[in-house]
Amino acid sequence: MKVNRIAEKVSRVYYQIKIKDTSVNFLSITENKNDCLVCMPSRMEHLLDAASKLPDIASVFPNRIIKVLITSSIDPRSFKFIKRFTIIKPYSYDMSLFYLPKKAFVQKIVGKGLSICIDLDFEPNFFNSCISVLTRAPLRIGVNKGLGLPYYNLEIEIGDREAPSKMLYDNFIKVLYNFSSEGEKIAPVET
Repeated sequence: MKVNRIAEKVSRVYYQIKIKDTSVNFLSITENKNDCLVCMPSRMEHLLDAASKLPDIASVFPNRIIKVLITSSIDPRSFKFIKRFTIIKPYSYDMSLFYLPKKAFVQKIVGKGLSICIDLDFEPNFFNSCISVLTRAPLRIGVNKGLGLPYYNLEIEIGDREAPSKMLYDNFIKVLYNFSSEGEKIAPVET
């Protein structure tokens, strides 16, 4: 999804001035039962590997509704992973003239509450980043793309971007398990 470059630059400045972040207690948010939004990658070649990790995300953040935002076409092979979650797809009427999300669309995503937003796109995807910050989820997790605050308050470094995407998503999920105190599923962290 292409976002107008001028709108992107203006939005970045606006969000950095307007959105104030506070410190976040990861454990208290993971115990909160508000919904979790997962923004899927826009490139089809990453969609299947990302979709295969949705059950892992559901186990890291149990007892909550997992909403899946898809901005591209659905890879038919990934549908078996996605179908058990709430699917949200933006249409042209959900976007502004500059291809940024409209307030009504963001409200539809947030619903009764959203405590976690996870962006699974490895590449800069300003639409997903805008959704992340506009939902005002207390915990906004993304792959380290250099955007940082206010878009994401937890960026995960997943390793060499040239590695297969399945391995990169495995690394991402291992880090989430480390934060969630899931006992035997906790993966070792390299320091």
